[in-house]
Amino acid sequence: MKDLSFLTDHYNEGIERINAIGAPINFVFITDAHNRTYEYAIPLGIEPGTDWEYAADHIQSIQYILDRCPGIQCVISGGDMGNEYDEDGEKFIFSLQEAADCLHALSVPAYCITGNHDDGLGVARMKNLNPAEHVLLPRDFHRMFQRNIDSDVNYFYIDFPGYRFVFLDTSDKAYPKDKNGPFPPGWQLEVSDAQIKWFREEASATDSRIIVFSHNPIRNIGIIGSCGDNSLIKPYDDMLRAPALYHYMSINPKVVANIAGHVHYDNIVYHDNKLVTITTQCSLSQEWTPSCPKRVRGTVTETAFDVFSIKDDIIYITRFGAGENRIAPIERDKK
Repeated sequence: MKDLSFLTDHYNEGIERINAIGAPINFVFITDAHNRTYEYAIPLGIEPGTDWEYAADHIQSIQYILDRCPGIQCVISGGDMGNEYDEDGEKFIFSLQEAADCLHALSVPAYCITGNHDDGLGVARMKNLNPAEHVLLPRDFHRMFQRNIDSDVNYFYIDFPGYRFVFLDTSDKAYPKDKNGPFPPGWQLEVSDAQIKWFREEASATDSRIIVFSHNPIRNIGIIGSCGDNSLIKPYDDMLRAPALYHYMSINPKVVANIAGHVHYDNIVYHDNKLVTITTQCSLSQEWTPSCPKRVRGTVTETAFDVFSIKDDIIYITRFGAGENRIAPIERDKK
C-alpha cells in the first residue's frame, strides 16, 4: 500500500479536536476531488516529471482518521469525484471507479452525491466527442457509487439519532437520445419535479432535524464560487427548479442546514430565514482565486476535506489539509 504519511502525519491535531468535542453526530465530507485530473488533463502548465496528485490517496487517508475517531458514523462524498477531461472515455470511467472503490473500502458507510461533472457530458459536448462513448448515465453512477442505500434513484435519506440526512441529486435530468446517444446539455444542474415532490412529501416527513446534502448550494445568493458569471459572489440561482426546492426547505423549520461542494470554496452563509448554507473547499489542489488557501502537490495541502461534528446547536467543522477549522451555529429549530 502506498505510504500516505505525507498526509496522515498532519492529521493528529484535527483528530484530537474531534475527540475533544465529543459530539454525538460526526461525519467526513469530501467533495470535488476530480480524481486523476492532473494526470489526464494535459494543458495545465505542469512540468514534466511532476508527481501527480491522486484523489484516491486523499480518500484512503481518511481511514487513518476513522481508526482514531470512533464517533464518526459515515463518509459523505459531495460529487465530482472523477476526471472527465481526458478524451478517452475509459480513463474517465476508471477515475470514477477508483474513487468509488476507495470510498467503499473505508470502515464506515459511504454515501455519495452525483456531481455535475460525473456524467462526462460536459466535456463530450465541449470537445464534440460521441457522448455514447464518454458518458456515465445515472443508473451507471448508481451501480458504481450507491452501495449502501435501498433507493433505486440517486436521491435518498438516512436517519441518525435526532437527525435526518437528505441526499439530493442535483443532476436529476432527462437523457433524451439523438443520433449520437444520450445527449442533454453538459454540466447542467437540475432537480426533477418528482424529486421535489419526494422531498416535500417523504424526505421532509420527520420530527428530526434535517440536513440537506447536495453537490451545489441550493441557494447561491451570497455564495463565493468558482463558476458562474465573472464576479466572485453569485447573485442568482442557476439550478433548474432550485427556487421551488429551496421554498420547501425554507418553510420547514426542521431543515437547519444545506451542506454542499461545487464552488471549490469555503462558505458559511446565513439566509434571512436563518437556514445556513455551508460549502467546503475542493479536495482537488486548485487555487482559482487569491483568497483560496495555498495548495502544494506532494504535501498535506494538496487535499482539503472536513469532519463535521454536531453537538447541541453548534456544527463544528474540522479541516484536514489546506484551510482552517470553522464553526457554524444552528439558528433554526434551536434546542
